[in-house]
Amino acid sequence: MKKDIKLVVFPLIALIIFGGLLVFFNKKDAPVEEVSAPSTPTANLLREGNYMKGPKDARVTVVEFFDPECEGCAAFHPILQKILAEYPNDVHLIARYMLFHGNSFPAALALEGAGKQGKYWEMYSILLERQSEWSHQDKPVTTIFEGFAKELKLDLVEFNKSYDDITFKAALAQDVSEGKLLGVKGTPTFFVNGQILMNLSYNDLKAAIDKELAR
Repeated sequence: MKKDIKLVVFPLIALIIFGGLLVFFNKKDAPVEEVSAPSTPTANLLREGNYMKGPKDARVTVVEFFDPECEGCAAFHPILQKILAEYPNDVHLIARYMLFHGNSFPAALALEGAGKQGKYWEMYSILLERQSEWSHQDKPVTTIFEGFAKELKLDLVEFNKSYDDITFKAALAQDVSEGKLLGVKGTPTFFVNGQILMNLSYNDLKAAIDKELAR
């Protein structure tokens, strides 16, 4: 009787072991399913609500990432205005923010508030041309900005709401986030028809524009 049990059990065990090995080797040789890596965040050069200057159908689009409190931006401001005056029909300027300084954020919100009342570029020029009146101060600068708003004959009640405007804050945050993804590390940074301007000077910006116009 025991002999009969062995005759049945041993082949059964062997069959189980063989089956297990077969499954193991089949799994080993099976193709491994590829898992896609998380996609890298992308950034656009434009966002809805950007303030623009110059013909929309211009052949050259210049995107400026700037900081209202940046001394370099203030220094380059007259150069940029000269360029725009030289290419009135060929250059379309778009302003975006990259904020690094203590008063940059309220200054950018003041810009958005002025823009809502149709005076974005006027406030832009005042903040850069008279930067020494408000930049790098420890005291709140909103009173100074209100004075600028008065000069532009803005509705002050509406203007002063700018500092708490969630939409404005979201726009600033988007600019800073996308600017970083685009490789903006300082201000001002310019993109000419999508290409970052590596050297910053009147001649470099003019040459980049002329190159695009010659295409």
